[in-house]
Amino acid sequence: MKKVFGSLVLSAALVSAIGCSNWNRATPAPLDNTAIESEIRKNLAGDHITGLQIEVHEGMVTLNGHGSAADRQKAYDDAAKVNGVKSVTNNITVQ
Repeated sequence: MKKVFGSLVLSAALVSAIGCSNWNRATPAPLDNTAIESEIRKNLAGDHITGLQIEVHEGMVTLNGHGSAADRQKAYDDAAKVNGVKSVTNNITVQ
């Protein structure tokens, strides 16, 4: 009886330890407006896109400038993938 009870206690302890393992993980906080703009600029530089104006207000991004159709889409994608971006308004005109 002691062996069965001991096994049950150890099993319960193991299951509860595994089930609670995610409690200590912190959810990353969204970036502030300045940090969002900085991340977008890094993403754009990685795609060799320059000369765009970026405005960020409460996670809402507005892109302005001129570029190719491909650059317009890449710029949108680069902005949309940044943590904390809620929406992207793409006002880039195609030349």
